[in-house]
Amino acid sequence: MTWRPAQRVVLLATERPSLAAFRRAAVWLLSLLLLAACETGNMGEKELVLTPLEAPALRQTLTSHTLSRTGGTLWQLWEYAGVHRDDGTMTGRVTWSGEEQLGQGTWALSPEGLYCRTWQNEWGGGKLGCFRASITPQAPTEESDAPALVAPRSIVFDHVSGSRGDAERYTYLLIPGNPYGL
Repeated sequence: MTWRPAQRVVLLATERPSLAAFRRAAVWLLSLLLLAACETGNMGEKELVLTPLEAPALRQTLTSHTLSRTGGTLWQLWEYAGVHRDDGTMTGRVTWSGEEQLGQGTWALSPEGLYCRTWQNEWGGGKLGCFRASITPQAPTEESDAPALVAPRSIVFDHVSGSRGDAERYTYLLIPGNPYGL
């Protein structure tokens, strides 16, 4: 009897895999998942072009807009969103795995033009922390006769003094308005 390719595939698909083949597949899958869970840092990312924000521009940029960032690992992803108000108050929300934590705080600009914040919960240890703020330039994402689409802007906060929270540098996406209703 001559085996045709289609018959051979059916026969192979109905054979039981060996325990060794199962173990190889399990090791491969586990390796892939562990690799995906690793944080990559800045490998392969372009360096951000940053423009320092002076106090008046920083106040205007932050007020009534949302700062958003995400982080974590494959097993525990989280999202932060925060809104700064004219009166020096701010509200933040962190969500992860169906859970949510809200935080209230205050913010101000120092005489040196630093952004300083204090959360009224355990974020940042509940202590004052000050940061130098920079922003990515606003540039069209494509050129055409139509109105330019604008690439999202990022604000970067580099720790200067006081409580740094969980990082020396924070990079947030700047979202116009308050789409999260904070």
